[in-house]
Amino acid sequence: MISSNYSNYTLFGIKNEAERYSWAAWLIFIFICSLLGDTTILVTSIKYNAFRLHCLMVAFIQHIAVCDLLYSVLNILPRIIVLVTNGSWLYEETLCYNFYIEYYIVIVNVYLICGMTSCKLLLLTNSLKTRSLQRKQAHYILF
Repeated sequence: MISSNYSNYTLFGIKNEAERYSWAAWLIFIFICSLLGDTTILVTSIKYNAFRLHCLMVAFIQHIAVCDLLYSVLNILPRIIVLVTNGSWLYEETLCYNFYIEYYIVIVNVYLICGMTSCKLLLLTNSLKTRSLQRKQAHYILF
């Protein structure tokens, strides 16, 4: 028998309120850790210049942190809201297309990680040529 009830109870298979709230608490924990971790990375790398790495590697790390922030705001936060409000979507059509944005963020994050490992190989093989690379040039290379 197919049910026509499309609330969170049937969509996610969550029939117990305690289970739903524990799932929401777990997502809130992940969201807070993501916000704290990524903002710490961005503040320490931009303001305090705390990473003693090559400027190109720091630029890769900064871009990965921004992608992770976007993913947590556009993916985890709406899931938390849907779980807490029991399936009612509060944003109408504002965030209906966030799945497509999330897809591109994940792809960009994968490309950044692949680029960072390839860049590390190039930095190791051509260490004398890459010493003169400036921070602004590193961000231009990533775009």
